[in-house]
Amino acid sequence: MKKKNILFLLALFFLSYNFCHGMGSENYLINSDVVGAGGGLGTSESFKLKDTLGQPVIGIGQGTTYAVQQGFWYTVNYSLSLSIGSTVVNLGSFAPGNPATGQSVLSVTTDSWGGYDLFARQNHDMTHTDSVTTIPAYLGTIASPTAWSGVGFGFTIKSGTDVEAKWGADPDYNYASFPGSDTKIHEKTGYKSGVDETVVGYKVDVVPSQKSGTYTNMVTYTAMAKL
Repeated sequence: MKKKNILFLLALFFLSYNFCHGMGSENYLINSDVVGAGGGLGTSESFKLKDTLGQPVIGIGQGTTYAVQQGFWYTVNYSLSLSIGSTVVNLGSFAPGNPATGQSVLSVTTDSWGGYDLFARQNHDMTHTDSVTTIPAYLGTIASPTAWSGVGFGFTIKSGTDVEAKWGADPDYNYASFPGSDTKIHEKTGYKSGVDETVVGYKVDVVPSQKSGTYTNMVTYTAMAKL
């Protein structure tokens, strides 16, 4: 039985949204302003707190031609960074019926008090160097991942902060296919000091008649701060 050579390529991108509103002219610049009844910066030995009191207009307003974020807190900037252990994951050679596995470690650092969301998408199904033959996506979905069964290429979340129960646990992980558009795969709520790591696991298996050779794919991960 021939082994199948699988080379899986990962591409990494990240998004960081900083919200800032202000007013200015030729003579002045106000980076942020608020009309409120009170508030300010409070500190002690163990905390710092910025607050406002009595803002008459807050929240998100929108119409068919505009969107506006109203209130002081939308002027606060948040930092966000996303890194990956390696941008190339080689799943090696394997025989049908003996799935190949691999993983990536995604590291996120943000000072957003709300935490962050992780998104993922693929450019296409894993494709042979002949540009025609493909390995199908696994049948499980992000909304309803399933215990591994059958063939295809799928992923799971093996570990991280507050990993959703739907992904299962070692050794009984549940798997899903990568979608073609950005879709949330994990949500981390609340502030965490320092780096927060999420381990994404990969698995692939094929039918005995699958054409031998090298197959590649590209996956994009995106992190978005939660306000």
